[in-house]
Formats: sequence, C-alpha cells, structure tokens
Amino acid sequence: MNYVLYGEEQYSLKRTLETIVKEYLPDENDLNLIRYDAMHTDIAAIIEDAMTVPFFSSYKVIIVDHANFLSTLNNTACDIKSLESYLQNPCDSTVLIFTGDFAKLDTRKKVVKTIKKTWKVLEFKKLDELGKNSVVNEEIQKRKLNITGNAKQILLKRLPLDMETIQKEMDKLELYQGVLDENVVSSLINRPLEEDVFQLVDAVVEKNKGKAFHIWQDLCVSNTDAIYLIALLAGQFRFLFEVKNLMVKGYEKDEIAHALNAHPYRVKLSMEKARSLSIKSLMAMLDKLASLDQKLKSGLLDKKLGFEMFLLEL
Repeated sequence: MNYVLYGEEQYSLKRTLETIVKEYLPDENDLNLIRYDAMHTDIAAIIEDAMTVPFFSSYKVIIVDHANFLSTLNNTACDIKSLESYLQNPCDSTVLIFTGDFAKLDTRKKVVKTIKKTWKVLEFKKLDELGKNSVVNEEIQKRKLNITGNAKQILLKRLPLDMETIQKEMDKLELYQGVLDENVVSSLINRPLEEDVFQLVDAVVEKNKGKAFHIWQDLCVSNTDAIYLIALLAGQFRFLFEVKNLMVKGYEKDEIAHALNAHPYRVKLSMEKARSLSIKSLMAMLDKLASLDQKLKSGLLDKKLGFEMFLLEL
C-alpha cells in the first residue's frame, strides 16, 4: 500500500506517518527507511530507488516530503513521467509515502486521479473551534484530568487551533497533582496574544494608560513586535468600526454576525465596546495607527518608543 498524507495540521500528519512506518518497519530498520525532499530531488531518482528490493526486510519505506507537485500550489518543477509509469506497475515491497503541508490536491492532474484510485489518501485539515473542543474533551478523558467547568472554559479560550501546542499544554496540566480550577489553569496556560490584544483594545477604548502599559510590559517580555501588535490592534478597531457602522444602520447582533461572517460572541463583545464610541473616533484611531505603522516601518521612530508614545497620547 502507498500513501499520500497532506494538510495544514502537521502534528496529526506526523503522528500518523510514524504509525504507518512502524507498521511496515516494526524494528525501525533504518536501512530500509529512506527520506527524500521533492523540492531538491529528481522524481526519477526516487522512483529508481522505489524499484529496488529492500535490504533483509519484507518492506522498504520511502518518504517523499514537500510533494507539492500533487497540489494546486505547485512550486516544484519536476518531471513526473517516471511516477506515472511507476503507478502502472508499482513494486510490492516498497511503501511510497508522499507528504505535504498544502491544503488541496490538484484533482485535475492525471497522476492525482490515478493515485486517488490506487493509493490511500489521508487529509489532515486545520483545526476549527468545534474540532478543538472535541480534541480537548478527548484529552481530558484520556488523561483523567480533574478540571472544573469554569477552568475548562478558560482552557478552551486560551488554547490555539494547533494540535502540537494543545498536546504540550495538556502534558503540562497532567503533571499537576490536584483539582484544576480557574486559578491553576490561568497560571499554567499562557494567554494567547489575541487575548492580550483584546484587553489592550479595552484599555485604549477606556483611555486607561495604566492598564495599557501593564499589558504592553507583559507583551514586551514575550518579545512581541510592536509593528505586529499595531497590525492586530488595527484589525480589532477596523472590526469595531464595521460593527458600529452596521449598528448605526439598525442591524441586530445576528444580522451583524452574518454580514461580517463573524462569531456571534465576538460581535456581542464588540457591540458593547462600540456603544461608547463614535464612527469619527474609530476612524481617528485607525488613522493614528496607520500613521504610527508608517513611521515605525520607515525608521522615523524606534518601535518600542513609538508604541509607548502612542499609549501616552490616550
């Protein structure tokens, strides 16, 4: 059996790849495990290797990374005629595995159509919120964690849509002996950058310099780039502007969520902030952030100093 493993969720892909390799090479026979990079290796050379017999083993496993020639994002210049020929008469003792972090296969290609019919093709989609909730619930049960309901909500809010990070954070929680309450989870699991940005937006809206500087100092410790932070702030204020604009037109929460293709809870929080703001003040803030961004990128202002001056002007 030959395989194609592709998708943006690379952690799950790598774990599945390890399982497949172990199935065919249980003794981890390195002599029969070969790895190529399709970005730097001619496909004909890989196929030539696939046609040779394994060394004192029933199978040879060949992993071909960055197999972008199978995707719609084809940035690999290669001649796949040898692969097309191999598909007609593959070597039974060779397990050929193509991997890639691309989102879609190019099903218009003849070689892809043939592979989908004769190989095992596994897609690893990037996590969404529903998928993240399911993974976290499974991990809590599997690890038998004693976590309170409120603590679980904090955990779900702080974990990103990334399997590798989720696993690392769950490993951290598993080491704790005792009940995982709100304080414990808040102490052990880092706040995502977006949460700090949301709080910084609140501080800017409230013109609370003390709170804003406190959050800024926390972000400095994590080496957050000021230009990146400005872009995130601008995105949040742009969303507030769009929400306020629709509120003025008489739109309700669900209508705004539908119009902006946004989560209703995010819209609800933004509506609460937008009620105390005018369209004019939001436009002024966006102009100020755009001007600051330009000055920092052109080197007219030091990044750290420029952002602190922005906070002082609140």
